[in-house]
Amino acid sequence: MKRIAVLAAAFAAALVAAAPAQAEKVRIGYWSSGVSLGFGAVLETGKFMEKQGLEVEYLKFPDVNAPTKALAAGAIDFAIGAPAAGAFSVAVDGLPLSIVLATQVAELDFVVPEDSPVKTMADLKGKKVGGSPAGSATAAITSAILATNYGIKTGEYEAVPGNDPRLAQFLVQKDIDAAALRTVTIALLKDVKLRKIGTFREEWTKITKQPAPPVLGVGVMRNDWLKANPEAAAKVIAGMRNAYEFGKADKTAVAAALAAAANMKDEDAKAYAALWDGIYTVSMEPADIASLKAEFDVFKTVGAVKGELPDAALATAPYEASKAIK
Repeated sequence: MKRIAVLAAAFAAALVAAAPAQAEKVRIGYWSSGVSLGFGAVLETGKFMEKQGLEVEYLKFPDVNAPTKALAAGAIDFAIGAPAAGAFSVAVDGLPLSIVLATQVAELDFVVPEDSPVKTMADLKGKKVGGSPAGSATAAITSAILATNYGIKTGEYEAVPGNDPRLAQFLVQKDIDAAALRTVTIALLKDVKLRKIGTFREEWTKITKQPAPPVLGVGVMRNDWLKANPEAAAKVIAGMRNAYEFGKADKTAVAAALAAAANMKDEDAKAYAALWDGIYTVSMEPADIASLKAEFDVFKTVGAVKGELPDAALATAPYEASKAIK
C-alpha cells in the first residue's frame, strides 16, 4: 500500500510538472482615435503581447482621458498612451498607478486657414484656438507654449476642445481661428488648405532649451497588477518595444493594420504609417525620466498640474527587465 501511495504521489507530481503554465493575463486599454489608434492597431493585429505568452484583452475607449480613468477604477491594467498631463495629475493625487514608458511624442503643428489674417503665434491672443480637451497633454503643452513663449495666458484666448477631425471642420467653417493638429491628421487633410504658424517641437525647444520633443502619451500601469505580475509587466514592455520596431521596419504592414482597424483608405493609411518613426517611442531611459520631470515642471508653471511629482511615480523596473526579453 505504501509503495502504491508513493507511486500515486509521484504520478500526480509528474502531471503537475507536465501541465503547461497558465498564461499571465493583462487588460490593455487605448484611445480608439488620434495617435493611439495606429499603435493599438499594430499591437493587436501583430499579436505582439500574445507572442510574449500573455493572455491579453484589449479595451478601446472613445475619449482620450478614459484609459486613465479606467486604470484608476481597476478596469484595465495597462494604458498604452495615456495623456502625460493626466498621468502626472493622478500620480500627484496619490492614485496607485505608475508611469512605465514614454510612448507618444507630441508631433503637432499650429495651423490656420490659408487665407487667415493670423500670421504668427503671437497673433493668437484673443483668438479661438482648437485643441484636445482639458486634461490632455496636448492642452497642457499648448497652454505652456502660449504662456511661456508669447505671454498669452489661459484667459487671453478661447480654448475650443475637440478631436482632430472635428477641429479641422471648425477651421474650414471659420468657427475657430487656429488649431493644434497632429501631423498625422494634417497629412490626411489633402483637400483642406491650411498654413502652419508653429510646431510643438520648435516651441517646446524654446521652453526647455533641449532638442527633445515633448512627450504626449505615456504607458501607465496599475500598481496592484504590476506588483503581482512583475514578469508579465516586463513582457508587456517587450511586446510594446517589438511592435514599435516592427512599425519602423514595415510601413506597408502598418498601413494594412490601419486600413483594417480604422477602415482607412489605402492612401490615408500609407500617409499615417509614414509618420510612425516621428510620433511613437517606447523608452524609459534616464533621458526620458529627465524629460518627463522637466515637462511636469513646465506644466506646473502654467497651472496645468499642481503639487509635486513623486519619484516612485516613474517606474523603470519593467522597462529594465524587458531588456532581457526578445
